[in-house]
Amino acid sequence: MAKRVTMRDSDPFTAILKVPGVDQYLLADRDAKILSQRIAEPEKMARIVSFCGLRASAIGKTNFRYLAVSRETRDHFFIFPVGKYYLGVIKQKDISNAVLVENILQFLKDNFNR
Repeated sequence: MAKRVTMRDSDPFTAILKVPGVDQYLLADRDAKILSQRIAEPEKMARIVSFCGLRASAIGKTNFRYLAVSRETRDHFFIFPVGKYYLGVIKQKDISNAVLVENILQFLKDNFNR
């Protein structure tokens, strides 16, 4: 049975580092509180993930699957809704965006009933 994500149940997210294409990640709530992370500048990134996730949710309503942010540094950033939380992922440079997105969506489906 898939696990449901709760405030005290964020440890399973460390397994996301094994997903092909994931370089760094952060799981934050709507108030930018960090639940799990392996990312540079976690406080700053939590604010970005929360802010962008909330706006994308407002625009996409129930159809928001992910948000992709292309950055000049080429370390593209993705945000996925996970229940009432947001998962931010920085992708590895040597994988396509489409492959990373499919890998993350499958990881969430397999592990967190998304």
